[in-house]
Amino acid sequence: MTQSKDKQGSPTIYDIVRANNVKELELIVGHGANVNEVDVRNEDKFTPLHWAAHSGSLECMHWLLWQAADVDATTPKGWTPIHIASIRGHDACVQSLLNNNANINTRDRRNQTCLHMACAHGNSFVVHTLLRGGADIHHLDVNGWTPAFTAAYHGRLGCLQMLVKWGSKLDDVDNEGNTVGK
Repeated sequence: MTQSKDKQGSPTIYDIVRANNVKELELIVGHGANVNEVDVRNEDKFTPLHWAAHSGSLECMHWLLWQAADVDATTPKGWTPIHIASIRGHDACVQSLLNNNANINTRDRRNQTCLHMACAHGNSFVVHTLLRGGADIHHLDVNGWTPAFTAAYHGRLGCLQMLVKWGSKLDDVDNEGNTVGK
């Protein structure tokens, strides 16, 4: 990803977070950057915390959370930082967000939770962390799919096995009558 510059030609708060540079982050926030400012130049409209979750910048994530960054800020797609960390497979970031009271069962525009996202992308370590944190294994998205159905559809056997171990049923049915196990 290329580094964007602000009007003065300096790296933006988003660049600094993606580079996981806590010293520069502290400086830029000290000079007025907002820890909850939306990156309008990015189509996903990420906040610095979303960018930390995206890039796995754990140290910057911790610093942002310490500065009261909004742990449940949503993008236009309804994604929170925990959705992004789950998609990207950044387990330590997911743990940090959960430790800072992120809503584990928040839903995006498609009614998908971060558990659906982790399953779709095959991030079994994140799936385990989310299950330990109390993620809803029975939640249905707009297609009527549980996280187990999502894992099966995307061929994510490790995630599916983990979900079954935690109580998901292979005969769960979606809105069209399709079953996970058949």
